[in-house]
Amino acid sequence: MSDTAGGRQSRPFTLVVCGSCRAAARGRVMDVLRRAVRECPHGVMVSTGCLARVLHCRRRRGLHAAVQPCGADRRPSGVVVRLGPLVTEADAEAVGAWLRAGMPDDGTLPDRLRTAPAPQQVAHLN
Repeated sequence: MSDTAGGRQSRPFTLVVCGSCRAAARGRVMDVLRRAVRECPHGVMVSTGCLARVLHCRRRRGLHAAVQPCGADRRPSGVVVRLGPLVTEADAEAVGAWLRAGMPDDGTLPDRLRTAPAPQQVAHLN
């Protein structure tokens, strides 16, 4: 989808942010993400409890999140991208720019901002 008013690409998504992370309490990183989501016509941000069952975020500083592309009707349409730790406002700005660009798979989201899945989410070798 193209946002003709802003000349940006837009793609519906749901961003789930860990409200239990210490960084969430400080709020600066969370505020940057909120602004970015507001600028996306079909973006939704949800704050929830600890995402340790989905993300490998224990004992790591910074904010953790997961984002999934979806249709305008909120039905999932792509794979979940696990994010974190987002430590600085610059980290959140990079994620925001990536969201506004339509979540392209072109390297615009730095690998350091992607986190590993939680151990129980990883297939183990027999």
